[in-house]
Amino acid sequence: MDDKVLVFLDGSAERAAVHCQRMSEEDRSRTFWVRTVNETLEILDNYRERLEVVSLEHDLGEESYVHSGSPDSGMEVVRWLEKHHPLEYAHVRFIVHSWNEIAGVKMVRRLTTAGFRVEYKPFGLGNK
Repeated sequence: MDDKVLVFLDGSAERAAVHCQRMSEEDRSRTFWVRTVNETLEILDNYRERLEVVSLEHDLGEESYVHSGSPDSGMEVVRWLEKHHPLEYAHVRFIVHSWNEIAGVKMVRRLTTAGFRVEYKPFGLGNK
């Protein structure tokens, strides 16, 4: 049995449901859907060795175009990761799936600069 886990940070139940439908049954059973920064950080810290893919949204909750300085945005996860050595997460593939292109590109740039393996795939454009 594969003990790797997947993380999907998104405040939208609709997007989470669509993402879930696109996944294999095996992937569904090992995915954590998290809606908040705190839930995400807890998973990143507690499951560090078991993480495989972490998919991040920038605009959480019901808001669009949240300011990147907000502690309730996906950028807060990026700031937390920047404080950790990227080798701790070298085995993890990070995906930024935010439709907020300005913030999404900024998240990717900051994670890449910090040494993390990351790609930008706005939700619905072939990402898993």
